[in-house]
Amino acid sequence: MNRKSLNLILIGVFLISVRFLITMGIVRLDVSSDIIGYILIICGMQGFRTINSLSKKAFVVSWLGLIGAIVSQVINSLSWPSDVASTMYSISIGISVIFSIYFTYYFIEALMLEAKVQDKQAVTRNYQIMWFVLAAVIFAHYFIFMSAVSVQSTVVEVIVVIIAMYTCLNIKNSAKQLM
Repeated sequence: MNRKSLNLILIGVFLISVRFLITMGIVRLDVSSDIIGYILIICGMQGFRTINSLSKKAFVVSWLGLIGAIVSQVINSLSWPSDVASTMYSISIGISVIFSIYFTYYFIEALMLEAKVQDKQAVTRNYQIMWFVLAAVIFAHYFIFMSAVSVQSTVVEVIVVIIAMYTCLNIKNSAKQLM
């Protein structure tokens, strides 16, 4: 694993973790596209997937996440009757949330396994807590944002951005010791 690969993966993780949605009429546009995020992750995972079995799983989940992101965008781009539109939108965001949580889990676990192999567990000792906080906030944001765009959903979005940035920067800085 090299720094370029790690940077691509972490930028992708940031993009799949946050939701910058712009609504114009009946069209919803995700500025931080999960498709772009998963493409960056897949490009970065090319050198990372051979490190251990969990990195192989993370690579497979990144491809499944890309497929899920494409399905989500198709669901969002279709014109649904007004009584079904909010349900379909919830389903599309739910797909994105599920794959982002699964990918980040396998990616973090793969880094922790590599640290164990290199006998550098201290490098990754707080990764599980970081992942849990990130996943919990992403999951909470899904439910808060689905209820309505409100002050609470905006505050949670800011918290997601801060936690995602912290997680990515912490992994970037500590994973240097594993390279």
